[in-house]
This record gives sequence, structure tokens and C-alpha cells, in this order.
Amino acid sequence: MRRASIAITGALLVGVVATLTGCVPDDPAPALTTSVVSPSAAPPSASPAPSESAAPTAETPAALPASCDDLGTAATREQTVGALTAQHADGFVRPAPANATTALSCNWIQEEAAAVLLIVSTAADADVTAGVAGLAAQGYECQAAEDFGAQYCVKSGGSAETEDVVVARDGVWIYLETVNINARAWLSEISSQVFG
Repeated sequence: MRRASIAITGALLVGVVATLTGCVPDDPAPALTTSVVSPSAAPPSASPAPSESAAPTAETPAALPASCDDLGTAATREQTVGALTAQHADGFVRPAPANATTALSCNWIQEEAAAVLLIVSTAADADVTAGVAGLAAQGYECQAAEDFGAQYCVKSGGSAETEDVVVARDGVWIYLETVNINARAWLSEISSQVFG
């Protein structure tokens, strides 16, 4: 009877170890990288500068785009910024939560006529929540977005030609600034892409 009990216990232990082994990912997640943002814009270059995506954590989703060319669908991206010229995007200072790390920064322009700046940052969820709460003092009006469950904040008092928008949830902060471009459909796609 004792041998049977030992054999059963041994079989259960092997099963538990095998089950736990399946929980370990084959490839470890890349480490978070911190980028320094300077107060002045950098000179233009031929294409947007993709930043490394932040590693997924308990507070950030794993769906952060790795490149400016991965934002939204190809058709909507082409419709929104296809006629613009990609520029070097480092060095922009825009509203962001405390302790934010830039995951992706993209900038497109058409001389003085049109522009789109999109910055995706990550931070602790508490910092993102506090950052959203502080936007009202900067002239933003926020409400919950029904389609992707994030806080959607638009800067009030802007002209019809310019718009500043922040979409924030789960430790991710998306900032969009547009001049003479309607990028709302594209922002909705990007937000759904990031937040699921």
C-alpha cells in the first residue's frame, strides 16, 4: 500500500512540474529602455525614428507598436499621413505622465500646411491616472472612450485646424497633435490596437 502511495505522489509531482514548465515563455521579454527627451526639436531626417517598444509588464499591454509603420491599418495610415513627409521625431516635449518612458515617437509634416505628431509613452498606471487628472488644468476635457475603454482627452479652445488629444489607459499614454489633418479615425484604430 505504501509503494502505491509513493508512486501516486511521484506521478502527481511530475505532472505539476510539467504544467508549471509550460508557463515559462520561450523568449524572455526585452528590457525597458529609457529615452531622454530634450526641450528642443531635433533636425529633420528622411524617416520617422522608431523607438524600441517597452517590455510588457503587469501594467502595460503587449500590443505596443514597434514602428511608426505599424500604427493602425495600412489603408487608414496612408489616408492620414500618406501625403506628408516623415521627419525625425525625437526631442518633442508634450504632456506626459510623471516618470514616462517614450516607446514610440512619430512625426510627419507637409511644409507649413499640415503636420501629425504621435508619441506613445508608458508609465506606472498610478502616474498615468494622475497625469490624466492633471490635464484639466492644461485646458483638456476628458471622458471615457466607449470603444476602447480608455480616457479620451481633447484640448479645448483649439482651432478647427489644430487638435491635441491624449488617450490613456493601463500604463500607456498616447499623445496626438494634428495641424490641418483629421486623424481621429486613425487614432481610434491605434487605440484599439494598443488597448485591445
